[in-house]
Amino acid sequence: MLWKIAKAGNDPAIDFAAQELYRCLNSMDPNADVAILTYPSYRESVSSALWLRVSPELAESVQDPALDDAFSVRVENGAGHICGSNPRSVLFGVYCFLKKLGCSWIRPGTDGEYIPQRSTEGITVHAEESASYRHRGICIEGAASYEHVRDMIDWMPKQYYNAYFNQFYIPVTFYNRWYGHKGNPLLESQPMTDEEVEGIRDQTIAEMKKRGLLYHAAGHGWTCEPFGLPGGTFDTVDMEVPASTTRYLAKINGKRGLFRNKPLFTNLCYSNPTVRRRMAHAVVQRCAEVPEIDYMQVWLADGTNNQCECEKCRKMRPADWYIMLLNEIDQLLTQKRLNTRIVFLMYVDLLWEPQHMTLNNPDRFVMMFAPITRTYSASIADAPLFDEEKLPPYERNHLRFPSSVGENLACIRRWRRGFDGDSFDFDYHYMWDHFLDPGYYQMAYTLFRDMQALHGVGLNGMMSCQNQRVFLPTGLGMTAMAAALWNENADFDTVAADYFRCAFGSDGSVMQQYMQDLSEAFDPVYLRGEKPAVNPDAAARLSRVPEILDRMSPLITARAADTSLPASIHATWNYLHYHSEICRLLAIAFWHKAEGRFDRATEALDEVLDYTCRHELDIHHVFDVQLFRRSMERSFHKGMQPVKAQVSTT
Repeated sequence: MLWKIAKAGNDPAIDFAAQELYRCLNSMDPNADVAILTYPSYRESVSSALWLRVSPELAESVQDPALDDAFSVRVENGAGHICGSNPRSVLFGVYCFLKKLGCSWIRPGTDGEYIPQRSTEGITVHAEESASYRHRGICIEGAASYEHVRDMIDWMPKQYYNAYFNQFYIPVTFYNRWYGHKGNPLLESQPMTDEEVEGIRDQTIAEMKKRGLLYHAAGHGWTCEPFGLPGGTFDTVDMEVPASTTRYLAKINGKRGLFRNKPLFTNLCYSNPTVRRRMAHAVVQRCAEVPEIDYMQVWLADGTNNQCECEKCRKMRPADWYIMLLNEIDQLLTQKRLNTRIVFLMYVDLLWEPQHMTLNNPDRFVMMFAPITRTYSASIADAPLFDEEKLPPYERNHLRFPSSVGENLACIRRWRRGFDGDSFDFDYHYMWDHFLDPGYYQMAYTLFRDMQALHGVGLNGMMSCQNQRVFLPTGLGMTAMAAALWNENADFDTVAADYFRCAFGSDGSVMQQYMQDLSEAFDPVYLRGEKPAVNPDAAARLSRVPEILDRMSPLITARAADTSLPASIHATWNYLHYHSEICRLLAIAFWHKAEGRFDRATEALDEVLDYTCRHELDIHHVFDVQLFRRSMERSFHKGMQPVKAQVSTT
């Protein structure tokens, strides 16, 4: 079969789309003869080729062709068109075409790819699709190597994700969690320098742009770097802050200084014009220096109840001073004719809306809703309406943050009275919560339902703040999130069945039930600490985990030994060996806790943490050991006397 892949010009994303189509067709059919042809412009007369191109009609069909994705696939007998509303959408169209031919990508990395061996003779594929939501992104968190992030960026367009967010000026903290092997004393620490991480960051930007992905930058750091404070870590620092800087820091309990010795948790005196001017100029300078940035995220300090208490700052809420700062940034960007979009944040203190200030140029801004204190035991789709009048009042540095989904959503409605522009959710399903559902099934359903419900609460998509390695035991949740963001009318059962078929072949339905059984037995609501620590019902459920594992063990062993399986499916079965042991040990720890044997529970937790450390190099492509440890230490001891788990060094 002769395939002539035709493209016009040299757009990086369309070039990459052509290369991916070339690679996969050649791998699929050894008898295929595939060539890439480049023309200065589209030539309608070249009708025997498969054209990859941006379609003016599709571009006109969406609100903003640079941001909104739609594609059309019309291929008959190796010729036709794969068109998009923008170059990135052309790449999406190529992956849609390849999926129709049987390709699948069940997780990042080469061991997650499946390309069937088949003839490509006489293929006909028709598809027309467009995204339900504009924002469909992943944000770096957890512990990450360059390869982890590169593989995630490569996987994203295969699922129609369109944006990636590098937090911080320089994302040192995430890379040094991996290269420094924090939390695993069994591996040698080899931390990276700031300069080395800058190099990694620039490489990841190049990988994003090669695929046409939208680039979000910074977020944390604006309250630090412009004032000579280190803004690349959540850790405490031992430093003497000069008086020339201290005068700009938030005044709390009558004193200005670092909040808990953490620069990143230290707010500033935002009523001070010099503070706002320095921050604004730093933001604009960064936008000018890095034109690849599509969205610049501008946040205040992390942490809670740490706002300035000086007389001037008390005259308005933090959100009012924040809006004033954003307006000053917009004015400077306009003067410099920079079109960078600015993302502002609804988070902790900023959940309480401004009372006096509004954005002068709302079209430049995107509102990001970050409900970090919410529960994942309930979905946005099922949250009862919360009476806004019952929201707690704003009390500077004495705030109680909402935990229910409905209460968080009430905060959006209040903000919406003064801003009705673009927006998205910034949520944390894969930061901690996935560890509390070892079957990954209930949390995947909640995540899917959350995504379906975003339009109903006034949000236009999702930026998932998450670990990069969240594919043990499966990538169901990541695939389901992508599916619902792309098509809010998608059906979860259909998405799940298709995923398990791709991940496990003929055993898909058996393994789907297995993961459901594990989720049910582990009782994620209990693991989240939302039930009493001593809990006979939870103990009874947890006691069933060994039986579930034993029932599946022979199949896992047999399939892991079957080298005739496709590489992606074989790798999945291999990973499940480690997952089973983690589940077995974790169930013992939580079972002892639910039975009230807290000392024995802590010893059992040590065993599972030790196991993950010993096998980190076997599972690091799919599982973040460092964040697993942190999450367990954060969640496991809820309701127990304070005991800190230790990891053995032997």
